[in-house]
Amino acid sequence: MDYFAGLFDWLPLYGPWLVFVLAVLETSFVTGLVVPSGLATSVAAGLTLGGEGSLTVVVVAALAGGFVGDSVGFWIGWGMRHRLEEGEGRFAKTFHRHHSKLSGFFGRHPVYSVTSGRLVSFVRTLMPMAAGMSELSYRRYVAYEVPGLIGWAGIYVAVGLLAGESWRTVVGSLGFGGGALFVAVGIGLWLAMKKRQPGNRGAGSRQTW
Repeated sequence: MDYFAGLFDWLPLYGPWLVFVLAVLETSFVTGLVVPSGLATSVAAGLTLGGEGSLTVVVVAALAGGFVGDSVGFWIGWGMRHRLEEGEGRFAKTFHRHHSKLSGFFGRHPVYSVTSGRLVSFVRTLMPMAAGMSELSYRRYVAYEVPGLIGWAGIYVAVGLLAGESWRTVVGSLGFGGGALFVAVGIGLWLAMKKRQPGNRGAGSRQTW
């Protein structure tokens, strides 16, 4: 798919700014369901091995964008909750019927609902708004969201470093679907390796964007 393959054209031009914007868009609203911020983070990390940018800047951009997106999504959900609490339509009735269960889930199981949810594709897109619609406070939300965000960035950066320049071959021949599959397989291999021995960290980049 040209859109995904275009990341190799856009990332050298816009670098971490593109990573930041995609990370914001992924979790700030439902449009994130079609935003490949994790893949962009992996590609950007892999490109740094060839001297195209700074790995540190890529990581900071991914974390900053993810945090902003998660916060925006939370406050959007918070605003929706207050509107629905005062509403009387079908959506408001559905909200009132399920709100106590939603709040109970986020209140009693924040590790699963927020921290783990941040690591799961598609779930992390809706999780911030759902958290905002619950009774979970923003301060408590952030306390559990940050570890999940760090874990998300760490996994995708590790996959990018393990893949290195092979990203170009994989995406060029298989397109977006193949690239997504490649990430899934890479994450599985990375987790398996981590169970057996301490993870190896790829390092180094020379240029900065």
